[in-house]
Amino acid sequence: MTQLYRDVDHAYQLKLCDTERACIGARLAGVGVHYDHVELPSLVFDEESRPDEVIGSYIEPLDRLMASMPKVALDVASVAVSHPRRDTIERELMIEHAHDAVESQLLVHGAGILFMRASNAVFALACEPGDYVRVPAGLRHWFHMDSARSFRTIRFFEHETRPRLCHRGDDMRGLFELVGQQVQESSRGVL
Repeated sequence: MTQLYRDVDHAYQLKLCDTERACIGARLAGVGVHYDHVELPSLVFDEESRPDEVIGSYIEPLDRLMASMPKVALDVASVAVSHPRRDTIERELMIEHAHDAVESQLLVHGAGILFMRASNAVFALACEPGDYVRVPAGLRHWFHMDSARSFRTIRFFEHETRPRLCHRGDDMRGLFELVGQQVQESSRGVL
């Protein structure tokens, strides 16, 4: 289930604030993030599936998302549970960073938590397949992928430009605790 958390007391505890997708979209729009959820066909790909095969299988929802966008390039990022560099990739995703251009992604397999720092607030979006997030240039964020599952996302590059890092911060592993979620996670454990 998609859930949104927000810090209220800046004590590294993020409290559940929304589970309704329309409310999540409205809250995130207030900090410049576009969130949407699209229904995806139920498909299963193996670890060797080619990016064009994945993109082609989701062409209808992708066309709807790209209808209002300028020229867009797509690619697929996949990390299998058995990937030899999985630990390194997980660690890199948990480094707080920002890009010089918009970063948009549609999660098609797996799960994770997208953390976003906007001014003095931190939001955490627990993502599931079908969640589309468009993070504006300069917004600091990091991602915790579900370590028990494979992960696959389709990335959108507006104007065919791949975002480059414009900020690289600290390793955020273990700093935030999500309070009020279905499965409690330790502040120094899983995250």
